Amino acid sequence: MEGCDCNCDCGNCDCNCDCGDCDCNCDSCDCNCSELVFNEAVQQCLCACFWDDNCTEMGCCGCADEPSSKVEPTTPDNQDSPSNYSEQIFVKDRSCTDILAVIVLLVLAGGFAFMMTNVAKKGDIYRVIYGYDDCGNVCGRVTSREIDPKFQCKGSDHTKKPYLEIDIEANGVKKRTCVANCTVDETKILFLNRCMHKKVTETINSIIRTLRLDSFYNDAVTDLGIAWRELIYLLLIALALSLGILVAFRYMVQYVIYIVLIGAVLACIGGTTYLWLAWYREKKSLERGEIYPEDSSVEPYFIYAIIMSVVAVIVLLVILVMRKRIELVMQLFREAGKAVYSMPALLFQPIYTYLLIGSTVVAWVYCMLWIESAGDIYLNKKNHIHFKKDGLLIATRWYNLFLFFVACEFYLGCQHMVVACAVARWFFTRDKRRLSLPVAKGFGYLIRYHMGTVAFGALIIGIVRVIRAMLSFVQKHLKQYDNAFVKGILWCCQCCLWCFECALKFLTRNAYIETAIYGCNFCTGGRKAFQALSSNILRVAAINSVGDFVLFLGKVLVVTLTVVSGIYLMQVQKKEGLNHPWIPITLAGIFAFLVAHCFISIYEMIIDTIFICFCEDCEKNDGINRPYFMSRGLMEFVENSKKALRQLEQQGAAAI
Repeated sequence: MEGCDCNCDCGNCDCNCDCGDCDCNCDSCDCNCSELVFNEAVQQCLCACFWDDNCTEMGCCGCADEPSSKVEPTTPDNQDSPSNYSEQIFVKDRSCTDILAVIVLLVLAGGFAFMMTNVAKKGDIYRVIYGYDDCGNVCGRVTSREIDPKFQCKGSDHTKKPYLEIDIEANGVKKRTCVANCTVDETKILFLNRCMHKKVTETINSIIRTLRLDSFYNDAVTDLGIAWRELIYLLLIALALSLGILVAFRYMVQYVIYIVLIGAVLACIGGTTYLWLAWYREKKSLERGEIYPEDSSVEPYFIYAIIMSVVAVIVLLVILVMRKRIELVMQLFREAGKAVYSMPALLFQPIYTYLLIGSTVVAWVYCMLWIESAGDIYLNKKNHIHFKKDGLLIATRWYNLFLFFVACEFYLGCQHMVVACAVARWFFTRDKRRLSLPVAKGFGYLIRYHMGTVAFGALIIGIVRVIRAMLSFVQKHLKQYDNAFVKGILWCCQCCLWCFECALKFLTRNAYIETAIYGCNFCTGGRKAFQALSSNILRVAAINSVGDFVLFLGKVLVVTLTVVSGIYLMQVQKKEGLNHPWIPITLAGIFAFLVAHCFISIYEMIIDTIFICFCEDCEKNDGINRPYFMSRGLMEFVENSKKALRQLEQQGAAAI
């Protein structure tokens, strides 16, 4: 095999290949490997460690960046050509990750079920709904008797007395009695199954009458009954506008971003100019004696002008520094549009997510009512029966809130994981036409392998959120103590926890993307995400500033156009019978925001996933020996883009 083709792809190489024996002497090699061997499968000289299954060093070509990574180096046994590296980046041979987190989550759910059995023994949800009298008898219900003789008055049939009347006696003692009707006494009014004194509600009623809201409920129901067809039309308009915004993001995003940037620059320059002119006019008026010094606003205008000037300079510098990264943001929007076009099922992911969150809210409220009704029976100093919570019931209250936070984050995490798996598989598939059911397979990856990773992230965020809730509870109870030092400390803690939660959510979402690509656990995915983001910090800043603002403008545009359409349908067309046209218009605006948020939030996750895939593609491949998976548009943002594009064109010409 004398004179075989030996391609080292190095700058200075002297290669002598004879019958499979490759002798390469390279002064500088792109692979950063000291030893090259001839590979018969590809007829090229490649780094020795590239084909070594035991290679663990970062500098070697094609090796995983850590021994525990599930990205296996490609070998001649499972690859026919060096141009096929799909197994190297997007991992299909996976194993279950973070199983312990799923077990912990199931244990927590089991513990909550046990605690709720204790609540069911000590509680009665109708105590909260209907109220109870001084003997502990629930109004409108039959109450069971107590064995203890000191609670002998408890246990009456109040089915004919469904309303709770609360009176305050002359000595200041509150008296609770179940009554059959509130209308017997003209000084009482019925509110939430309670008979309340009209004096208590006089202020509220006067405000209601002043605002003419006394018949608001009936008018609102009547208006919705008349305008229900127009509401459906507006909902369809919001849906069409949301889809149109996504199409515009793909084909016209550069104009949208340029308008946003030019608007931001003009606003900063105009605001700065106005404040300095206002300061100058105020100063001249003061010098001429047209205004008194105590009425002058020279100093406030001067401070505002300086602050606005600093903001304007920062904005201009940021735009100047990130001008090339902004082009990457535009291309990511285009790539996201291609992904949505290839996988339209992605747009339907928020439907089941928000249905699950809605059902969880209902379950949380139901459990909360049970918990608030529970307690150990006791007699207070007035010999009235009440129910006092012990430590376990108080812990159950916080436990219920914690599981609610975890459940909501878990549902959102599942949505993120499905989207990330589908988009990553789409990105790392060269022939997109051969891609079959990516969203369904992403859902399969979630259920089979990565439920633990999502549970891990949900538990971490849930812990932080419940700590914030506890801190807010402490702040509320310390308001009666006028201590500025303690208030300042609590405020700083709350602010730090909020910032930490936002950063944690951002890192968790990107960890899900790394898990979707490599099939790794949560901690490894978080480390990979942090490395990818920290090495591309300016690009991340551009995406999270310009990109997020453009997405926000998309939501605002959908809501605005829907409201304008509602005004046209309700008022310009003079819909007859409407008492308050703004009611259906406002409801349509709320629906439009929810629809736009559902679609655009998915779009945001798609952009983040494509960006992480782009970073991983740049790290693992060089575009020459290991061709990129990215599109030609994204190749323009790689340092060796010209070589990669030339290589891609040569391969295309050879194929023809």
